[in-house]
Amino acid sequence: MSAARTAVIGGAGFIGSALSERLRQAGEPLRIISRSAASAPPGGAMERVAASVGDRDAIRAALQGCRRVYCLATGGDGTWEGFERDFIAGARHVAEACLEHGVERLVYCSSIAALYLGGRGRANAETPPDPHPDKRAFYARAKILAERELTKLRRERGLPLVIVRPGVVLGRGGMLNHSGLGLWMSDLDCVGWGMGRNPLPLVLVDDVADALVRAMETPGVEGKALNLAGDVRLDAREMIAEMRRRSRRRFRFHPRPLWWLQGGEILKWAVKALARKAGNTFPSWRDLKSRSLRCELDCSREKQILGWQPVSSREAFLAQAIDANLPALSPWDLRQAEDPCVPL
Repeated sequence: MSAARTAVIGGAGFIGSALSERLRQAGEPLRIISRSAASAPPGGAMERVAASVGDRDAIRAALQGCRRVYCLATGGDGTWEGFERDFIAGARHVAEACLEHGVERLVYCSSIAALYLGGRGRANAETPPDPHPDKRAFYARAKILAERELTKLRRERGLPLVIVRPGVVLGRGGMLNHSGLGLWMSDLDCVGWGMGRNPLPLVLVDDVADALVRAMETPGVEGKALNLAGDVRLDAREMIAEMRRRSRRRFRFHPRPLWWLQGGEILKWAVKALARKAGNTFPSWRDLKSRSLRCELDCSREKQILGWQPVSSREAFLAQAIDANLPALSPWDLRQAEDPCVPL
């Protein structure tokens, strides 16, 4: 491997691909690290290395020679053991390798799932991760505990760390039926995490990539945790209505009280318990409330610190969030004749 300056762990994923492309266009020599990376063309400025963050030795070797590291690794296999391996131990392996190799800065991509956003009020850059990870679902719990591991290494060993928590990320290469909008029962039917009337912390993937670059380059941000939500804050009902209108497909939003959803989850749990199914955990009310994203995410401090300005035009946002992922309708497609203004 050549002495690539910047490593992007998880660079083949949704956010990672947008970040890698941005860095490549800027002429940054890159090393893309993922679990199954294809070989890069000889002599190219972008290397591709296969390594898993769960493998301490592999990630240590993959990061050798890099001065800057972005960690956007995902994983988990549906079990808590898988999340521990890929999120918590994986974050620790990356951080220890960064310390060993004298990396200038590690930008760790967490998630707003690490926060508790189920109550009224406002969260900002000073809001700590949820203090009750044991009451959250596996993904959120793993992100919270991974942040704890990294923060501990910063405190005890001076890890040059910046944590970035993107909100509900949309854009080209992503998915229209994002779980941040609700529980998708089909490609077109979304059951809301509640009544769907609170503004959501939506953000475009290109704006996230921009913020990640700024988090790497801005002086004096080590030790900070930065939340990322854009300026266009539509609620779930509005987003589904726009998806219906712009795609001419019959997307439908089904509002549901949280207690109704929790009752359904408890019923499923009871059936599995009677069947003695392994790995059957009682559904978390706290996690369900946090999924509703009722708490407003204030990112004014992040904008100030990073000089970050996400897209603020509603039309420009929707063009990137929705239109960029829609296949063109053929002239004979019957949806051309449908009235897009039919109520949901």
